[in-house]
Amino acid sequence: MLRCICYVCFVEINIDMKKVLGIILLLTCIVSCHAAPRLVYNGDTLEWNTEWTKRQCGTLDIQKNIIEVSGIACSRVTPGYIWMQSDETVKYIIATTEKGDERACKVKFTKSIRWDWEDMSGGVYQGTNYLFIGAFGDNDETDGNYSVVWFEEPAIDPVNTPEVTVTPNRIKYVYPDGKNHNNEALMYDNRTAEIYIITKVYYDVCQVFRLPFRTDYGDEVQTLEYICDLGVRSDLGYSDKNQPYKGFHLVTAADISPDGKYILIKNHNNIVATYCWVLLWERQDGESVADAVKRQPQPIRAYNTYEWQGEAICWLDDYTFYTTSDADDGNPPIYIFRRPYPEGIEAVDAEKKNSLVMIDNVLYVQSAEGRYTLDGRKVQ
Repeated sequence: MLRCICYVCFVEINIDMKKVLGIILLLTCIVSCHAAPRLVYNGDTLEWNTEWTKRQCGTLDIQKNIIEVSGIACSRVTPGYIWMQSDETVKYIIATTEKGDERACKVKFTKSIRWDWEDMSGGVYQGTNYLFIGAFGDNDETDGNYSVVWFEEPAIDPVNTPEVTVTPNRIKYVYPDGKNHNNEALMYDNRTAEIYIITKVYYDVCQVFRLPFRTDYGDEVQTLEYICDLGVRSDLGYSDKNQPYKGFHLVTAADISPDGKYILIKNHNNIVATYCWVLLWERQDGESVADAVKRQPQPIRAYNTYEWQGEAICWLDDYTFYTTSDADDGNPPIYIFRRPYPEGIEAVDAEKKNSLVMIDNVLYVQSAEGRYTLDGRKVQ
């Protein structure tokens, strides 16, 4: 009798233990997905940046707007809007608000441009605001016909001028090693008027290149300047026990804040969600972008989540940036990331902004009511 009781008890305990172990395993997976992992970059452990918060500010209605968004840029001529470009067969760009529900402007081009657009950025050069598009996607690395398309940013008037046409310019370029490379990240530095291009490499180290911006290149082919590898001896990308260091691979987007102080570079991984990161660099006084990205970055903790085909990022100001994805199987979310403004400083009302101006190598927001710093302080 005792043996039977013990046997029954053992079976019942065994069944309960299986359930308990299953629950523990599930909880462990959940916790591990949300816990901040230890990230190694250039051989050293990174320090997480926890001052940012994230929320979904909108959803991109692809039926009304555009599909497969691979690049975004905040408008500087008409603040309050976000420019978006597609890497599909849609050969135009659009502007929408952060809600993403309505198209405010559509920009068409007077001539055809090499396709496979992968990123975009905004910037000011000699007092004029421009948009830059990276026409340089090349998954198979067989094309070699790479260029940066640029044009003056048009004003957005969704009521009277919902569609405009512009004449694009392009800077054709090659790589210093003479090889073809796939690219998905482009950023522009307002301080030095330089374009930075980052290659996209699967399970290996991505590279950073530089190109000074000028408006008089014409059809002359330029050679990029190699800057550095991103994250040698790093485990932010896919890795295994035999090859633990794969670098910060699959870079898909980048942007430099309007005042040039902060740099964002992001990647994505459609297979392993926990290998998606946004890295932040803060430039020191007098430091170049090239020197900054050679230092250790901070991964933004708020972004440590999955964003399917997350290929777009852009700064609004030093305290706000956006991300979205090019997922074409639904309406992708638009996320806004914020950190607190310094005490006593508030954001400039977007409706009162007009355009960016650079005076004595300092960027300001010029409006009809005066001149403001990028963090909202009125100076004139």
